[in-house]
Amino acid sequence: MGARVRETCDVVIIGGGVIGCAIAHRLAARGTSVVLVDAGQRLGLGASDGAMGGILTQTEPSCLGPLSSVIKSSRDIYPDWLEEIRDASGVEVPVLDGGDIQVALDEAEMERLESKVLPQWKNSPFAVERLTAADARSLEPLLSERVVGGFLLPEELALDPRVLMAALSGAVLSGRTPIRVLNAVRATDLRTGPGGVEVDLHDGRRVSAEQAVVAAGHLSGVFLPRHRAHLFPIKGVAFDVRPPGAVTYPLRHHIFAEIRQDGREYYPYLVPRHDGRVAVGVTYEENVGDVTVTAAAVEEIRRGVAALMPRAATWPIGRRWAGLRPGSADHMPILGHVDDHGRVVAATGHSGLGVTLAPVTAELVAALVCGTAGPREKELLAVCRPDRPFPPAPLPPTPPVSPPPTVR
Repeated sequence: MGARVRETCDVVIIGGGVIGCAIAHRLAARGTSVVLVDAGQRLGLGASDGAMGGILTQTEPSCLGPLSSVIKSSRDIYPDWLEEIRDASGVEVPVLDGGDIQVALDEAEMERLESKVLPQWKNSPFAVERLTAADARSLEPLLSERVVGGFLLPEELALDPRVLMAALSGAVLSGRTPIRVLNAVRATDLRTGPGGVEVDLHDGRRVSAEQAVVAAGHLSGVFLPRHRAHLFPIKGVAFDVRPPGAVTYPLRHHIFAEIRQDGREYYPYLVPRHDGRVAVGVTYEENVGDVTVTAAAVEEIRRGVAALMPRAATWPIGRRWAGLRPGSADHMPILGHVDDHGRVVAATGHSGLGVTLAPVTAELVAALVCGTAGPREKELLAVCRPDRPFPPAPLPPTPPVSPPPTVR
């Protein structure tokens, strides 16, 4: 076999989803030359394409602990970041800024929210407003009559991740930045040494760089052997519905509930889109790596939605999809150098908060790579440091065992 064709750059990034593209864009703005390697036919076809689009401050439990300071930083810079991407790409990303309504459908759930969740919300750096049942239905009249109350999380935002990726892709591919994108190319090996890194590609090419950033979603463990045991996929199924005649946001908020009925738990989540659709989800299957959309998952979501907003359960279903969130064992990102030579930076494990944390992840990784991290960046990076202790990752679910055949 002949010598490999060699690409050279300052930084090679493995993974072209929202995290990888955000980092590439930020590094390029600093004059850093980047080669972005992505296995998809176009950028953002992995977890980013399957995201719901909530820019979350409090809805996810992982938002409420040590990660809250990182989320606050990302939320603060989000509007300016979107403007910057729009200016670079020409693509406007519509944002719904009404916040998230989390409702209770019975008194037991309202008690849980008030006694267990509200204290954590109050300890976060974000606002929270208590809602009566009448308050909730005045904000969203289509909510079920079963709603007994809830809370408004007014600083949460929502957007369409596909539009966000179109804007990010346009910025990365504009030709006005020192970024070279290699689509439909798989990285097969990453080696690091005192002088730099080398990434082998499946087509025989090799990328040589000063540093590498691994932002390959749930597959990042392939290139991060020390963290392979802490990373795993989290499957989520969702689908779009469209209210008849809707051409703009059909709801003014995104809406979430935890529902326990018929001996089962449901977690319906509705995220309105600017073109009249509503993204509806979502299932949560840890350490499941297939992207099959099953009828059972769709029915599980539909049942939850029927309890939360009955009319929405009758709206026609459009696109159905499954995505694989890049999970980490403690549900927080892994950001930082992970090799002995200080050449490889992990930027993965966002566990469903990739869209939420993309702006701050780009800022922090760029500061690491360029050696410009100040006290504030170091404080935020310490929350997500790769050498923190991790709990055991969840095991894959045990497949059901068929009963033995009956002997007649």
